Amino acid sequence: MVGFVLKLNLELLMEIAEKVRFKVQSLIDSGKAGKIVGVGVGGDKTRYVDWVAEKTVFEMLKTNKISCVVVSEESGVKKILGGNQNTYLIVDGLDGTYNALRKIPFYAISLAVADKPKLSAVHTSLVANLSIEKMIFTAEKGLGAKLNGKPIKPSKTNNIEEALITLNPSTNKKILEKVSGILCKAQHIRHYGAISLEICYVASGRLDAAIDLRGKLRVTDLAASYHIIREAGGFIVREDGTMLDSLADNPQRRVSFLAVGNKKLLNKLLILLKNS
Repeated sequence: MVGFVLKLNLELLMEIAEKVRFKVQSLIDSGKAGKIVGVGVGGDKTRYVDWVAEKTVFEMLKTNKISCVVVSEESGVKKILGGNQNTYLIVDGLDGTYNALRKIPFYAISLAVADKPKLSAVHTSLVANLSIEKMIFTAEKGLGAKLNGKPIKPSKTNNIEEALITLNPSTNKKILEKVSGILCKAQHIRHYGAISLEICYVASGRLDAAIDLRGKLRVTDLAASYHIIREAGGFIVREDGTMLDSLADNPQRRVSFLAVGNKKLLNKLLILLKNS
């Protein structure tokens, strides 16, 4: 355990992730993990395992005497030890709750540190798969992105028919029509249920693209992976191709995006969206 850390750095993010991993894994086999204990600020139901994961983050911050402003899915905006306005921690304590409850090994903690509440202001980030001990994606501004300490780069695959893409089309008819061009052309479509990990998979070349145009994802879901894919050299944009740089001061704010490994594939996907 780090003693009295006054700066929210990557080392502490890794300690927080490990503590949350232990707490979540301890709950998975219990009957109370999935119990609904309230409603988060974003309007979604809060499960007991979500509450424990987030509570653990807060406890670690206080133990290490970190003064910061936390923006989280469950608690909203919360000041810790005075709330240093130059340090924001954007948190999703458990991304992929349903996967965790069903023991599908694809759920994560997402932690992003910024000096102001904006996605482009994130300078240190971590996304850790809580079900796999050694799958920790990290990034520090200007230093690239890493998986378990080793540099990662996105895929160069630019043929849509060959690309492995995650896409959540929803049941909304307009969204289905919007992505119909991609669905008709792409031959390898997936949806894994934890968007922070999916974007990191694009950053590391495991996936070629991750798409979600429903307008339902919160900035807390993707703040850390947003930073990681950009540091890796990939792209994350809005559906019109413009830069995604949402404010991160409100967990109720929703976003849509395309996260793509390379520019050629991105342009092809954008053309299909435009023509659908």
